[in-house]
Amino acid sequence: MKRTMIILRYIFAAILLLFGTIGTYTMLTEAYNPASEGILLFGKTFRDLHDAIMMSYLGVFVRLAQLLVGVLLLTKKYWWIGLLFYLPFAVNIFLIHIVHDMPPVHPGFFASGMVVSILNFILVFYEKDRLKNLLITAKTT
Repeated sequence: MKRTMIILRYIFAAILLLFGTIGTYTMLTEAYNPASEGILLFGKTFRDLHDAIMMSYLGVFVRLAQLLVGVLLLTKKYWWIGLLFYLPFAVNIFLIHIVHDMPPVHPGFFASGMVVSILNFILVFYEKDRLKNLLITAKTT
């Protein structure tokens, strides 16, 4: 099981590095363009939420966070920090797609969001004992 989780961690890191690199490069060279991500296919609420995030400073933060977490997931010592750091992003991505993108309008966009979210959830769940120890340690200090 441990080997499977390591493989999933590396796959997750590769996906985040790919998304982060492509997204950061695109935002730096062309600025944010909703048409490039297929956002125009979605409903107005979903488009408005996504555009508000990506056109603000949060868009740059999300892209750079993907790069940072992807690098952290490749390390032996700090991968857990990257996993916890990305957890709020994963929850947000998951909920936005479930609440505002059902049924999926753009299967590729929906699938990529679900894969990133679910990989994060699986890896955090697998390491739930480490999370419990972290919370207990934080509570006693």
